[in-house]
This record gives sequence, structure tokens and C-alpha cells, in this order.
Amino acid sequence: MASPPLIDPKIDRPILTFGTGRGGTTVFLRVLSEHPDLAWFSNYTHHFHHRACFPLAFLSRLRDMPWLGERIPYEWKLRPKPREANKLYRAITNGAFTQPAALGRDDADDVQKSVWRQAFRSHMFWQGKKRFLNKHTGFPRCDYFLEIFPDARFIHVLRDGRAVANSLLNVDWWDGTLENSWWWGDMDPAYLEEFEASGRQPLVLAGIVWKTLMLHNERELQAVTPEQKLEVNYTDFVADPYGMMDRVREYCDLRPSELFDRRIRAVRIHNADDKWQRDLTPEQQQLLTRTIGTELEHFGFAL
Repeated sequence: MASPPLIDPKIDRPILTFGTGRGGTTVFLRVLSEHPDLAWFSNYTHHFHHRACFPLAFLSRLRDMPWLGERIPYEWKLRPKPREANKLYRAITNGAFTQPAALGRDDADDVQKSVWRQAFRSHMFWQGKKRFLNKHTGFPRCDYFLEIFPDARFIHVLRDGRAVANSLLNVDWWDGTLENSWWWGDMDPAYLEEFEASGRQPLVLAGIVWKTLMLHNERELQAVTPEQKLEVNYTDFVADPYGMMDRVREYCDLRPSELFDRRIRAVRIHNADDKWQRDLTPEQQQLLTRTIGTELEHFGFAL
């Protein structure tokens, strides 16, 4: 019988947040990262992503400096901010993590385990924190990360597929074509037929992206123990950030903190969850409902 995976004593229950692109994970990360016990990859370690630059994580301590930290505007260009560090992920794993394909336990070989643990430990050291918080979008990577961090705590942020699809239509890096906007392996033949029947409408492809990734997320989460997973509905989160963060804090076993509470209340969260109702015509809304209506109901979103 194979021995159980070794839990790294220096990395205690890392918090791994994930979801679909345009699904609310960025603002969720921004709020949760305000807890004073959490380290994270920053805009600095994203852009200066070589291992020799890991000490730049020290800059994130500016946030903890008395008086100064509370006065640094979040919008200030030079302020260290938590982010999905795709350039770093690509660099430390030689492209393995960011490839457009699902990853499993077998993909987390000794090299992959070493680079991730080194990156987490280094950032925790330079930031002076006890726990690590990370975020990624796209494929869920639960099986892969469980092989590396068997005591991980996963948080799946899920957002109404109509809001996600509408958001995709309004970003400049997504053009709604198969050639440039489909990164999720072979498309389900039924979905491809659906897309072709629509005349290759970008709105339909956006809906297919959402339901494809949501089903990937659901399948991988089935293998995660109940104690190691939490689902956060983005609508509930933006309606009551403080209440949701209290629930998340308890799930992650983070200590109560007046500083955290004060920081949460200071964050301005723009609720654009119903923007799709204003942006999409009635005909577009009907088309999108035909595309993802079954999945919306399955994941608990009201039609």
C-alpha cells in the first residue's frame, strides 16, 4: 500500500480559491486577502516571476505598517495587490499549470510539488504570514493540488452564468470565436452542434464556456472531502461581504480580527451581478437561457 502524501509542516492548510473567468474570484480574493494572517502572490511576483525575485514579496508588508498601511489607496499603481499570478505559475512549472488541459494527481510529480511548496513557503516567509491564499481560474486543478497540498482548503466561487457570459462579451481579450476564445480542450459534440446552430454567436460560446467549466469544477470537487471544500455564491457575497467573510473565516479556521473586519467594511464592492439584464436584449436573454438554462437550475440559479 502506498504511503500517504506528506503534509508540509511549514504550509498549514493553504486556501485555494478558484472559479470560472469573470466569475467574481478577483474581488473575492481582494477581500479575503485583507486578513492579516494571509500571504499571497502579488502583482510584483506576477510580473517579476523568477524565483530570484521572490523576496519582492516583502513589499506586501507595506499594508501592515501602522498608519501608513491603512492610508495607501488600493488604486495606487505601486501598491502590492493580490492577484492570479499566471506568469509566475507558468514560470515555476515550465508551463504545466497554465496549459489548456486538465491536470490530475499524476501530473503533480516531485518537481511540481517542490516548486509550488517553495513558492508558497518563500512568500509566507517574506510576507511574515502563517497561512497562504491563492487564486486561479479555468480548470479547477483540485486533484493536482491535493497531491501537493493534501490538507488544502478549497473555495469555489460560483457566479450566475448569465452574468459571466455577459462579462465575457465586454472584455477585449475574448472575441467569441473558437479560434481565439476556446481554451478548454475538445468541445462536447452537443455543445459544438449548439454553437454552430446559433450561427456561431459569441453569446452562445460564452454560455458554453461557463457550463463546461462549471461541470469540470463539479466533477473534481466530488473527490474533495466535505471538510475541505466550500462553495461561495457570488451573488450572496456581494450582497453581504461581511457576513460571507465571517463564514469563510470560520471555514478556513482563521482567527477573528478587528483589523480584518475594519478592512472588509472599507472595501467598496460594485455589484454588477444584474448587469446582464440591462445589457442583453430580450432575444439574447432567451438565447442564453436556452443555452445554459438546464445548468443554471442545476447549480441553483433562478431562471
